[in-house]
Amino acid sequence: RMDFSRPFFAGKSNIVQLIFLLLFVLAGMIIFSALATLVCSAIYDTTTWSKAANPAAFLRITQTITSIGSFLLPALLFSFCQDKKWFHFNACDRQPHYLLVNVTLVLSIVLLPIVAALAGWNESMVLPEKLSGIEKWMRSMEDTVAQMQYVMTFQHTYGTLIANMLVLALLPAVCEEFIFQGALQRFLHKNCHMTHAAIWITAFVFSTIHMEFYGFLPRFLLGVYLGYLYYWSRSLWLPILAHFLHNALSLLVDFTFAGRGILIDQVRFTDIRGAVPMLLTCSLVTAMSLVFMWKVQKDFNTPEWD
Repeated sequence: RMDFSRPFFAGKSNIVQLIFLLLFVLAGMIIFSALATLVCSAIYDTTTWSKAANPAAFLRITQTITSIGSFLLPALLFSFCQDKKWFHFNACDRQPHYLLVNVTLVLSIVLLPIVAALAGWNESMVLPEKLSGIEKWMRSMEDTVAQMQYVMTFQHTYGTLIANMLVLALLPAVCEEFIFQGALQRFLHKNCHMTHAAIWITAFVFSTIHMEFYGFLPRFLLGVYLGYLYYWSRSLWLPILAHFLHNALSLLVDFTFAGRGILIDQVRFTDIRGAVPMLLTCSLVTAMSLVFMWKVQKDFNTPEWD
């Protein structure tokens, strides 16, 4: 007889809980991908975004429904199964310390050149001749994602910018942080006692699941950064804020360049005048900021997290 007064995961092994997390995500992907297809088919009378009367709106609707269903809802369900609370296990019921918030605001700006430089280096990656078939597949995947991104961002209007801020900046920040930091990283840290390993493993999964191989390295390191923000702040809101600011500022940079007739994808960071001094300065500020956050968080954090 099932005891409904206890959390669903009470007494269940770590492996079983991880399997349920995976099942929640897979079920969400299947159900909400089908729902997104039905909704778009009803609106645009097609199941293919390239054939829709408004491809950009088609993609935004699809991404909104699938992100919520594949990431946010499974993460909330996983949290509820832990202690019968929707926002406790994931540390969504905690506020980050104001010092960490202030430093995160600074880092959201100085990290952009570093990410751009890493992305340029990652994009120049060439696999050995024996792996040419794999490289071709990776390039095709990258081109598909780039094409979809272009469709949603090429219109240079403030209406498009606002829509993209919601769908490409805020939505991923909330949904992805709930599932990766709030569910996976929190679980690995709490139940498997893997503080740093939990952060790096989660970052690897975070970067891999995007299926953008030529942006793997900068996304992986961003995942590590978000993971440490989560651990140091004991609050899910700080990595959500950092994730949103990074996405939003990237969109604003693209929007500004597009207004001048420049495609950001065609600009290499190293070709910008003063790129090296800028990169060195940003790297120094980033290192100092991270050390500061690491030191000050010890003064106000409690062992409750562990």
